[in-house]
Amino acid sequence: MRILVVEDEALLAAELEFMIEDAGLTPSGFALDSAEAHALLEASPPDVALVDIHLLDGPTGVEVAREAAQTHGVVAVFMTANRKRIPEDFAGACGAISKPYTSWGMTAALRFIAGCLEEGRALGPAPASLELAPGWAQRWSVAAE
Repeated sequence: MRILVVEDEALLAAELEFMIEDAGLTPSGFALDSAEAHALLEASPPDVALVDIHLLDGPTGVEVAREAAQTHGVVAVFMTANRKRIPEDFAGACGAISKPYTSWGMTAALRFIAGCLEEGRALGPAPASLELAPGWAQRWSVAAE
């Protein structure tokens, strides 16, 4: 599974790439703003995009997630410290991971998503680190808690 990181803090993006590798997955690069994200999505769409809501060019992560999901069929996941900025429809994203996150929490969320994509459904409950969008919870047959 290839994962794109869309994060405006370069050190955090690099840390996320290490976490992706530690989870046994493949980082496919990172973008600091929506223009870079758009270019990477066009050039080689990943399987999953981890998207910060507030990027260098403003609060454009919502648009990036929507484009990733609707135009490129990429599973988008928000990473944010402010859950209130996520639209009610999650902009097509499968869910959100709250900042600050832990290495364990990120790895658990990534492995859960990888398993759901591989099997077409969840093999267990979503980890506490991942808030699933209602539509995705239903798609992956994740029971409400």
